[in-house]
Amino acid sequence: MSKVIFQDLRGKKVLITGASSGIGLESVKQFLNQGAICYGQYNSNQKPIFKFKEEHPEKFFSGSFDLSNEEDCVSMVREAKEKMGGIDTLVHSAGIWTDGAIRSIDRDTLEEIFKVNTFSSYYLARECSNVMKRGSMIFVGSTAGERGEPYHSHYAGSKGAVQSLVYSIAQELAPSIRVNIVSPGWVRTPMSEKTLNEKEEEIIKNIPLKRVAESEDVVYGIMFFASDVSCHYTGVDLCCSGGALLPLPR
Repeated sequence: MSKVIFQDLRGKKVLITGASSGIGLESVKQFLNQGAICYGQYNSNQKPIFKFKEEHPEKFFSGSFDLSNEEDCVSMVREAKEKMGGIDTLVHSAGIWTDGAIRSIDRDTLEEIFKVNTFSSYYLARECSNVMKRGSMIFVGSTAGERGEPYHSHYAGSKGAVQSLVYSIAQELAPSIRVNIVSPGWVRTPMSEKTLNEKEEEIIKNIPLKRVAESEDVVYGIMFFASDVSCHYTGVDLCCSGGALLPLPR
C-alpha cells in the first residue's frame, strides 16, 4: 500500500520507461496503486512486470523497445497512445550508468550513454508533446548532472543535458504541459547494487540523512509532479539525495 494518496491520478494514462527495474518498476507499482492506467516500456526483461499484467489486465500494458534509437521511441509512444487511449503523463526513467575515466573513454561508450539517456529524452518529449493535449512530463535526472562527478563525466553530461532540456521545454510547452525533473543521488537499484555492496558505508558518510534512497523515495517525487497538486510547478529540478548536495560547513 502506498504511503501517499493522489486521488487525481486515478484514471490518468501514464507512459513509464525502464519499467522492468529500479525506479521505473517502482513507478509502475505506485501509479497502479493510485488507480492510474500504465504503459510500461522494457528493453528485454519482461519478467519483473508480468505480475502487473495478471493483477491489472485492463490497466497495465507493456512493450519491448530499444530507446537508444529514434524509431523505437516513436513506435513506443504511438503504441502507448493506442493501448491506453491517450497519454496524460510521461515518466522517463530508463537510463544507463557506467564508469569511464576521461583519459580512456571511447566513442562507443560516449555515444551509447547519450543515445540512451539524452537523445531518447528529446525524442520522447517531441513525440509526447504531439499527442498530449494537457499533462505532465517527468524526467529522471541525477545529482551527477547537477554537480558533475569524477569518472562519470559522460553520464553526468548526459543527465546535465536532460536538465537543460527540461528547463527549455518547460517554457516552450507551457501552459498546457508541465515539465519537471527528479534528480536522485544514490538509490538502491540493480544498477547501483555492485557499487553499494563495495562502498555503501563510505557513501553514507557524505549523506546527511545517513542512508541510501530507496526507489519509492524517488517515485513519490515523480507522483507529486504527475498530480495536479503540483499544478504551479514547471521547470523544477527536485533533488532526492538525502542532503548530499548541501554545502559543507566552513
